[in-house]
Amino acid sequence: MCGIVAVLTFFDPFLVNSQQRADNHQVLIKILPDSKVKIKGETSLIGYSFTYKGDLSRSFKVSTNFNKEQLVNSITGLQLEIEKFKSGNFLMDRDFRKVMKCDDFPYCKIELLSISATSSSGLNVTGQAKIAVTIAGIKKLYLIPFQLKETSSQLTINAIQPISFKDFGLNPAEVNKLVEIKDTCEVSLNLLIQITHL
Repeated sequence: MCGIVAVLTFFDPFLVNSQQRADNHQVLIKILPDSKVKIKGETSLIGYSFTYKGDLSRSFKVSTNFNKEQLVNSITGLQLEIEKFKSGNFLMDRDFRKVMKCDDFPYCKIELLSISATSSSGLNVTGQAKIAVTIAGIKKLYLIPFQLKETSSQLTINAIQPISFKDFGLNPAEVNKLVEIKDTCEVSLNLLIQITHL
């Protein structure tokens, strides 16, 4: 599950040339509101898809001569309200909240721990981000592959990670005994980033 923001480390080669780095200016990095986090999975009858309808936008400043550790430390954890994941079907939304133990744990959290690039081609970068995901009070670590693409006005970061409900002490079978919900679901992140030199 929009991570996520780990790949911001790779903004370095896209953001600044050597002269700008020497000037020690600041850069404003914005995650735009059109960014998306989705959860997809399967039941014994149909597939399901939940889209996060909360506000993912945020911004932070870094120096143009930042290093990897400083950038990681400047990014706050992404906290998502469980109630704001919507499928378009209120019965499925209700069951999802029960599966996720929303009454006791109304938020899930994604924290960036480290990042690394595996390859780059032109303005495209692929790599892995190490993140911590907390759901229902249980924290798990993941290495998530991602892709970063640059256009004229923004960067797009895409990442997909399968997760298991059981890993977080969640049991979908307790919620709906008529329809089997598969234990594994897929979290996809599509982050749109805008960068401004200050």
